[in-house]
Amino acid sequence: MEKVQALHLLKTALAEISDPRGIAKVDDFSGLREVDAKVREVRMILESVDGLPNSLLESMFNDLDFQANSRRVRLEALAGYVKSALKFVDTGAFQKPKKQIHSPPDLSKLTSSVPGLKDEIDKRWKEAQKCVHVAAYTSAIILMGSILEGLLLARAQLSVSTAYQSPHAPKGKDGKPIALQNWTLNTLIEVSADVGWIKTDRGKFSHALRDSRNVVHPWQAVMSRANFDESTCKTSWSVLDASVGDLLESLQSVS
Repeated sequence: MEKVQALHLLKTALAEISDPRGIAKVDDFSGLREVDAKVREVRMILESVDGLPNSLLESMFNDLDFQANSRRVRLEALAGYVKSALKFVDTGAFQKPKKQIHSPPDLSKLTSSVPGLKDEIDKRWKEAQKCVHVAAYTSAIILMGSILEGLLLARAQLSVSTAYQSPHAPKGKDGKPIALQNWTLNTLIEVSADVGWIKTDRGKFSHALRDSRNVVHPWQAVMSRANFDESTCKTSWSVLDASVGDLLESLQSVS
C-alpha cells in the first residue's frame, strides 16, 4: 500500500473511533461486536501497510485490552495503535522494502560440461527474481523450471554412466538408451533422485515445480487452471534453491 493511501485510511479510521480531543466515540458503537468489527478492519489496514514493524501487529494481537468488557477500553486501545502506525508512516520511517536481486551460487563446476551454460543460468536466475518483483509470476515459474532442467541435465552429463545405470533412464523403441539431451524434466528428476544427486523428498517437490513449469504451454495453463502468486513463487524458489544445493553437494564425489 502506498504511503498516501495508508495515511488516508489510518486517519479515517482514527476519526471514526475517537474525536479531536482523543475521547473514544463510544456512542457510535452499539456494542462490543461493532467494536470488534472495527478492530478487525483496522488490523487488515495495518497488515497491508508495507514497512510497519511486525512487533506492532504482534502487540495488538496479544493486547488484553481488546478482551475487556468495555467499548471505551477497546476503542482507546485501538486508537493508540492507529496513532502509533500514523507516527511510523508520517515520520519517514515508512518505506517499501527494497527488492533485491540475489546472485546465484558458484555453478561453474556444475555447468563445466556445457560452454556458456553458467552465464545463461546466471542470467535466468536473476531474471526469475525480477519477474517476481513485478508480479510476472507465470514467467518466473517458467524460468525456475528451466533453470532446474538445465542444471539437472548438466549434472547428468558429468556422470553419464551413473545416469544410464538408473532404472529410470529411458530407452527408445529399439531398446537403446535415449541421449541425455533428449531426456524430459520428469526423467531428469527421477534419475537424479534415484542416484542421490538430489534428496528423495526434493524430487517430489521438484515434480510440483515441473508441473507448474508446464504452463509454458497455454493450453496446459488453461486445463490446470493455473493461478500463480507470490507465495507460489516463494515455494518454487525454495525447491529450486534446495535442489541446487543438493546438486552442488553431490559434486564432492566427482573428481
